[in-house]
Amino acid sequence: MNADRVSHSRPSRSGSAPFKMVSLNKNRPVSAALDGVEEDARVAAIARLHELFSEGALSLECFSEVLGQVFAAPSHAELELAMSVLPPLVRLTPASRRLTRPLVLRAPDSELQLGSGWQLAADTTIGTSFGAARLDLTTASWDADQINLRLETWGSIEVLVPEGVAVQIFGGSASVQLESMSPPVLGGPLLRISTSGPTGVIRIRHPKERNGGSFTRWRRSRTASRPGSGRSVSGR
Repeated sequence: MNADRVSHSRPSRSGSAPFKMVSLNKNRPVSAALDGVEEDARVAAIARLHELFSEGALSLECFSEVLGQVFAAPSHAELELAMSVLPPLVRLTPASRRLTRPLVLRAPDSELQLGSGWQLAADTTIGTSFGAARLDLTTASWDADQINLRLETWGSIEVLVPEGVAVQIFGGSASVQLESMSPPVLGGPLLRISTSGPTGVIRIRHPKERNGGSFTRWRRSRTASRPGSGRSVSGR
């Protein structure tokens, strides 16, 4: 895949041509004619506002003020400025605790589970050889708003990405299954992924499936078929 940011549209139920998201406020439709702002970027910003308001993270006054700025923004710079007052999409590591060197984690023959509380360095490499790994980036502490993530596997790696994060895939030889992503929030974090491993399978998705679906079941059966596969590794 090339190094351009991945853009996504959601497929229709019939499997025909995909459709784009529409404005969440029917009385104030998103205008495609405003110079310099793509419709998807404005829609993603509105969706983010609605999400934060429904979670109680924004007051009605703040929600209304920023929403007005989002609709009125004539450029990407103005739209990004309006969104800059909102809570970040990911939990950023305090500057004093950020790693000064790249993070490298490898679990050649065991299962690597990185869940709540692990720290994601600006440059991170995860290697599993024939093992399996599950990386939850929604609960990780991010050392930067742009992460270079290298995935090396002959087995399987599953990556859970927060909604609104831009995903960029470049290079690599592993088989990648990229599910439909929500539109990236303008000015939000960027995840740059490279891969390696001729027989490995990498799945990138939002954390919507409770039990990981068929991919997780396939991973478990693959792991269980290897001798001594009962170990579990967790690291930061």
